[in-house]
Amino acid sequence: MMDIPNGQPSVSTAITSEKSSSSESLSEKGSAELKKSFDAVVFDVLKVTPEEYAGQITLMDAPVFKAIQPEELSSCGWNKKEKHSSAPNAVAFTRRFNQVSFWVVREILHAQTLKIRAEVLSLYIRTAKKLCDMNNLHAVMAVVSGLQSAPIFRLSKTWALLSRKDKATFEKLEYLMSKEDNYKRLRDYISSQMCSFTGEGKHAVESKPICCDWPRSPPDVL
Repeated sequence: MMDIPNGQPSVSTAITSEKSSSSESLSEKGSAELKKSFDAVVFDVLKVTPEEYAGQITLMDAPVFKAIQPEELSSCGWNKKEKHSSAPNAVAFTRRFNQVSFWVVREILHAQTLKIRAEVLSLYIRTAKKLCDMNNLHAVMAVVSGLQSAPIFRLSKTWALLSRKDKATFEKLEYLMSKEDNYKRLRDYISSQMCSFTGEGKHAVESKPICCDWPRSPPDVL
C-alpha cells in the first residue's frame, strides 16, 4: 500500500473514511428529505406552460392514435368482452383519455390553498384551449371531462376565483364538447377542419378553430 507524502493518509483509508462519512450523512438526512426535494420539482404543475403541456400530451397521444387499426373501429371491438385482443390500440387510446382526465382531477385536488387551486384550474382550462388550437380533440375532451367531474365541478369557491376570460373559454369548450345530438357540434367542427386541409368548402381560404371564434356567451341550443 502506497502512502501519500507529507503525512497524508493512504488512499484506501481516505476512501473508507469517505464512504463511512457519506453513509452516516445519508442516514442522518433520511430518504424522506431526498424524496421531498424530488417531488417538489416534478409535481409543481404551475411551472409548466399550457403550450408545453398541450405539446407533450399531443406527443404522447400521437403514437397511440396512429397504432389504431381500421378493423378495431369498424368491428366496435373495444365494446366486446375480448376487447384487449380484438381492439388493443383503441383500448390503449381510451386508457390515455382516462390518464389525462384523472391527472387533471388529481392535480387540482392536491393544491394546498384555494388560491393555488384556482391557478391550477385556470392552467388546465388554458391547456385545453391550446389542445383545441392544435386539433387534439381527444385530449380536449379528456381535460374537459376532468373539469366537469363531480369532485372538480362542485368546487364553487375555486370556480368563483377564475377570471372572466377563463370562464368564457371553458364555456366555449363545454359547448364544443357537448353530447347533444350525438356530439353534433364536435362533428361539425371536425368536418370544418377537414375542409380546410383538403381545400374544399367555405373554410378552404381561411379556417380558424371554432372554439376561438364563438361569441363570449355560447348561443342557445335550438
